[in-house]
Amino acid sequence: MDRFFTFFVGRFKSNPESYSRAKLVVKFTLVELSVVLTDTLFYNHFNFHIPLHLFIGFGIVLFSTLFLFRLNLPLNVIANVMIGTMWAGFVWGIAISGGIFSVLLPWLTLMPVMANLLVGDKCSKIWFVISAMSILFFMFFFKNPQVMINPLGDRRAFISYFVLVFVIFTLTDLFHRAEVKLLAKIKDVNKDLSASNEEIVSQNESLTNQRDELSAQRNFIEKQNQKLLEQNRNIERVNDLLASKVNEITTRNSTLEKHWHTLLDISKSKNINFGDFDESLKHVIKTAAHSLQTDRVSVWHYNSNRSSLQCLMLYKLDEDKFSVEEELLATDFPRYFEALKEEEVIPADEAETDSHTFEFKDSYLRPHHILSMMDTPFFLDGKLGGVLCCEHQSNRHWVPEDILFAQALSDIITIVFKTQQRRRYEKKIRDHRREISRINQSLEDRVRERTQVLEEKNQQLSEYAFINSHLLRAPLSRILGLVNLLEYSENKEAQLISHLKLSSEELDEIVKKINGAIDEGTHFNREQFGNFEKKKE
Repeated sequence: MDRFFTFFVGRFKSNPESYSRAKLVVKFTLVELSVVLTDTLFYNHFNFHIPLHLFIGFGIVLFSTLFLFRLNLPLNVIANVMIGTMWAGFVWGIAISGGIFSVLLPWLTLMPVMANLLVGDKCSKIWFVISAMSILFFMFFFKNPQVMINPLGDRRAFISYFVLVFVIFTLTDLFHRAEVKLLAKIKDVNKDLSASNEEIVSQNESLTNQRDELSAQRNFIEKQNQKLLEQNRNIERVNDLLASKVNEITTRNSTLEKHWHTLLDISKSKNINFGDFDESLKHVIKTAAHSLQTDRVSVWHYNSNRSSLQCLMLYKLDEDKFSVEEELLATDFPRYFEALKEEEVIPADEAETDSHTFEFKDSYLRPHHILSMMDTPFFLDGKLGGVLCCEHQSNRHWVPEDILFAQALSDIITIVFKTQQRRRYEKKIRDHRREISRINQSLEDRVRERTQVLEEKNQQLSEYAFINSHLLRAPLSRILGLVNLLEYSENKEAQLISHLKLSSEELDEIVKKINGAIDEGTHFNREQFGNFEKKKE
């Protein structure tokens, strides 16, 4: 028998109370099976109105409930399934054998009794309600007085009610026996516990002192542990902060190193130092867009009277395309242009609400789907020349590394403008050099011409000096000599006067020729006065 119970309820052995209740459920099921088996064997002697196959089927289903113990189900569930199976069998039998007049109807009283014995008081109340509702149901829907006409007469009802009383007595007796056994086991356990309790009490007295001492030590240790725990928490918080800072610094250093290499490459670029102006701007803003991973980068330059900003070049990262945006007038965006005069970076994480950039919301930000922007100024000849604008089409926080990198790129844009100015100055210098070379060449030619003219003038002066010293002074000397002779001569006046007249005419002719050459601007030389030399001879 023990093997039989072990087969079905062996898994409850670890808990004596559960094991006792499980055995009780099995015994109740066996009692019901024995009643069903008896009814089946004596079916022909009692003239039952219930078909034989219903008894057989009910016995099979009831026996099958025993195998629920082999499943991993709670004991209360198995007990309720067994009670429910019996209730279903009785209800079916009552419905067939006369309804409210059936002799099986009192058997519904077993449901709350079994629920109370096998599960608990709360469950018995539920089954009481179910049984009462079942009786009411048969009262109004199932009434068959023909079943009362039976050859056995009252003996049939007597046997049914007697068996019911016997079953109830048997079930309560089984419960009582199981309860007595359980109480006996509890008493034995209590005796053992009482014996060990005395020993434990004696040990407790010695342990109490130890416990008090240990308690004091434990309190001290707990206080120390609390302090250590708090210190550990503080250390962990500090370590977490340090780790976070280290990660942040590492990330920033990595970003700064990347930006540094990018700036170094740009500074060495031939486009920046020697290239075309537009190509240099394209190189700078494309590098900015890829390094900062921002959607749009553009360069804006003040016009001559600083009343507007003109977009020189715009790069769109997603399209990899360059274009030019519209002009921004200072009268349309006064707050923004006032902010630029501060010559500081404008990092607008939320551009539509930022105090410096909110004016762009309807006319610029929303049409281009821009949510964040950062403007860094660049300077030309010590004055604000324009801005480098980085625009992002999603919310973005501009970290210091981004701002430093953008400022460095703004300085490179200044270099680009300086390179353009230098190229213009170099072109002007080359043009001036060519002009100076041309002028020098012209001056050399003019110097040669002037030199030749001066040489000719000097030759003329030399000829004039010769004429003056030889041809002009010769007749003049003769005249002066004749005048002296006239002062001291007595008888040669006519001859002297003739010579004087000839010398005067010769002098007059020479003077006329000199004056004529001077008036006409022609050259003259001593050969032109050769006749006077011959006359003189």
